[in-house]
Amino acid sequence: MGRILICGTLAYDDIGTFTSPWSASTRNVKLDRLDRRFGGCAMNIAYNLAGLGHYAVPFAYAGDDYWGDYARHVAAAGISEAGIFGIPGTPSARGIVLTGSDGVQFTAFYPGPSGLDRWQTDLDELLTGPPYDAAIIAPDLPQKMSGCARRLSALPLVVWCPGQYAEMLTATEIEATLHAAHLLVVNRHEWQALRDRLPEERICQQVARVVITDGPLPVTILPGQISVAVPDPSHGSRHDPTGCGDAFVAALTSALLAQSDIATAVAAGIDLAGRCLACRGAQSHAPGAAAPGPGFAP
Repeated sequence: MGRILICGTLAYDDIGTFTSPWSASTRNVKLDRLDRRFGGCAMNIAYNLAGLGHYAVPFAYAGDDYWGDYARHVAAAGISEAGIFGIPGTPSARGIVLTGSDGVQFTAFYPGPSGLDRWQTDLDELLTGPPYDAAIIAPDLPQKMSGCARRLSALPLVVWCPGQYAEMLTATEIEATLHAAHLLVVNRHEWQALRDRLPEERICQQVARVVITDGPLPVTILPGQISVAVPDPSHGSRHDPTGCGDAFVAALTSALLAQSDIATAVAAGIDLAGRCLACRGAQSHAPGAAAPGPGFAP
């Protein structure tokens, strides 16, 4: 199995649900449930990769609140702590995720300790050991995403997932990061945000493949407009879409490292995202389970 570096964030997620759908006029909601879960995109992806049998090394910064339940969870999941750097006197990043009855989510994110003054030195330290087979550039501050991508561009596979930062990137930042990556993974909203800043043709010129997820609708692969269907996940019970995108990216990367074609790799991503969907939180499912949950892509 592969040795994979995942650059991004470590966070605690506060996940709330309410029994009405989101609407354009929604200004406040009354939650019927609120849980704190382990999160952060780098950690979510690492959790899935470790569960799939890979040596997963998240590169992320943690606050004082990490060195307890989260650290024990990381150890139990088989995730490497070599790239988790503590910043004393700070809290870890925090995601606030609210999901309506229609499955639509609103997310607010506090990025926590950024490591902007040291990340290059810390990354160099991580690269002194055995070589990595792949790197995933998960959502993080734009300068760190583009910087990490450039530093890791010589690896056999570099996957970029801009996530919620897609709306904050300039055309220059998008091009710089795409140029260093082999694969771009976005949802439909993020894809539109990138296209608002850079023409679609230019994006596709900079990267070998683009994978666009669209909730329960088929996943689109560019170039070629390849479409991969998503099985219907509805069977009467409620689900939590938190972390489904990270599970999708992990399984997609794992399949590509196993020399699967892109459509087969996307199908593997859909399958693992379905397992995540069936559980509360982003790190509660069993990535290596034999029986898949309902299909779903974020």
